[in-house]
Amino acid sequence: MSYKFAAEQLILSAESKLVALLDSRKESLLQYFDTVKRDLFIHARSPQTRDAVIEISEAWADLGPHQQSTLQSLYITDNPFDVGQKEALLNAEDGSAYSQAHKKYHPFFRNLAAEHGYFDIFLVDKTGNILYTVKKEDDFATNLLNGKWKDTHLARAFTMVNKNPSVGNAYLTDFERYEPSFNQPEAFFATPIHKNGEEYIGVLIFEMPIKYINSVMQISAGMGETGETILIGSDELMRSNSRFLDGESILEASVHTESAVKALSGVSGVQFEQDYRGMEVLTAFAPFDFMSLHWAIIAEIERDEILSPLRVFVSALAFSVLAGTVVIFIVGYFLASDIAKPIAAMSSMMNRIANNELDINISVSERKDEVGHMAKALEVFKSNAIEKDKLQKELTYMAHHDMLTGLPTRQLITDRLQDMTKSYSKEHFPFAVMFADLDNFKTVNDTLGHHIGDEVLKAAARIFQEALRDGDFVARIGGDEFVLLFTNLREADEAMEIAEKLVVSIETGLKLVSATIPVTLSLGIAVCPDDAEDTTSLIRHADEAMYRAKQKSKNCCSR
Repeated sequence: MSYKFAAEQLILSAESKLVALLDSRKESLLQYFDTVKRDLFIHARSPQTRDAVIEISEAWADLGPHQQSTLQSLYITDNPFDVGQKEALLNAEDGSAYSQAHKKYHPFFRNLAAEHGYFDIFLVDKTGNILYTVKKEDDFATNLLNGKWKDTHLARAFTMVNKNPSVGNAYLTDFERYEPSFNQPEAFFATPIHKNGEEYIGVLIFEMPIKYINSVMQISAGMGETGETILIGSDELMRSNSRFLDGESILEASVHTESAVKALSGVSGVQFEQDYRGMEVLTAFAPFDFMSLHWAIIAEIERDEILSPLRVFVSALAFSVLAGTVVIFIVGYFLASDIAKPIAAMSSMMNRIANNELDINISVSERKDEVGHMAKALEVFKSNAIEKDKLQKELTYMAHHDMLTGLPTRQLITDRLQDMTKSYSKEHFPFAVMFADLDNFKTVNDTLGHHIGDEVLKAAARIFQEALRDGDFVARIGGDEFVLLFTNLREADEAMEIAEKLVVSIETGLKLVSATIPVTLSLGIAVCPDDAEDTTSLIRHADEAMYRAKQKSKNCCSR
């Protein structure tokens, strides 16, 4: 009876741990996809992307009927850089309007892809012509409706958006091997681009590698010796590498288990079963759905590892039986009292650990008998639960904070701004949204090195934080881009005063970090309610104001 009860408690504890690990992985993945979606929408609506499509489309038309052969020759065949490094070419120097437009916009999109971890970025016109890519692979300058790659999932992403190019529409493909990108597993996220918010002029597409998703699923902390978490697509093929299979598992290893079938049909649960390796495991499973993605997410650990702390107890119990019925009868009462109470106490402790009460003291662990061994196993479970809780907090922090500067990321400041606009009323003081972009930052990176660039970003973050008052907020949303919220302004003009002080502070403060190349600040301002009262309009107004500041003279602010 004691063995059965202890086994049940160990299994319950393992179930709770697996479910928590499964939830933390799922939440991290959902946050990642949602962040990419927001980034796609913001850049599809930015003046920079809109102007790029317009100018590159006009330059494309000027090339005549042989755009594909001309551009592939200039930027692929005759490109002096090696395969995989073709994006290093800024200008083909052929004197064409296309190369001039490419020189103007290529640095922006190349830096966007590098900073955000996108493998490639595509600009496609309404007729399916791939006007621009960062990587300059074999799909560059082809047509997605009638060209060589018309049957790929890149073409499918374009076609789905092209059929319904309304504002706010987007389409995400599942991960498949994409031949132009070295046949690696890639997904494509697409949304339409509009001129003046109305006229549909093309499609922006992000090519997403699977490495970030795989890195999240490969975290082994808290999984013991035999545990792992895996993603499974609707085709029952893995979308993350197995911890126990040699070589690449993604889109190679098939998982046709009962838990996978249930999760793909929308069911969550926990059960024992044989996994894809034929091992008996405890499995926690759940569906993972995001837009067009319909996956299963599974966390599992082998049954033998869950029950291993009881082996010592079973061996000792068998020895006690062999010692003789007489001895057991004499000391039975004392043993029952000595064992049952600690086991009952450990049962209570297991329940408390399952409820995330991790500060309990396992006092019986000092015993040297079987109960002491079980208590030591319980200490292991407690340590794993603490590690799981720490890991979950770290994953949540990583999803919401920039690792270099420690500042919040785009999602946090967007949520904060949405809360402010929803609760804003005429009785409130005005507040300002500011888009900040560091001038000459790329030159610092290219000339002085990324280590100096990192110090510039950290110094700028400190200057922005020092300028904040109670209730104000700052976040890093991209390479050298920041967003600041200044609340409780006495009047709208106070925003301009704050902005001008920030411009001076950045110019002065960054001289200490980058003495040879001056780094200054271009700042765009939007004030609620004067300029707009909703989140999207405020962000767009501030973004456009920042571009006006850059076009005017840089090292200034604009509203």
